[in-house]
Amino acid sequence: MTFEVKLWQTYVPCRPPSYAYPGKPFVVTAVDGDKVEVWDPTGGQRMGGSRWVARRNLHESGTTAHGKERRTGFRLRCGPPTSKDQELCGSCFLWVDPDQLAVGAWTLGHSTCKPCKAEIEERYGKLP
Repeated sequence: MTFEVKLWQTYVPCRPPSYAYPGKPFVVTAVDGDKVEVWDPTGGQRMGGSRWVARRNLHESGTTAHGKERRTGFRLRCGPPTSKDQELCGSCFLWVDPDQLAVGAWTLGHSTCKPCKAEIEERYGKLP
């Protein structure tokens, strides 16, 4: 079975933890042959930015066929949302149901799910 890139899949960088620049996760917004348009909620001047990446840089997993950890490209984080009501958590890049949101936002990728909010509060203290 061939790996298929689909709209609304989310991807995270394949980089070793010690890498100086960890890279940014993104959401697939268009597929055009060997090019894929992706949207990064933290990029650009406003509420995110789009760019094109080569299809060959997107991988189903973070390991190669030989079992080695990938050092370049992007690995699939999660598939497209399973319902039209799901929202994207901007911290973990998973699609979650509305009842799993701790903080809802008006734009895609700027909400926070309950597990991520708990982790943020554990690390930095209770949020107001």
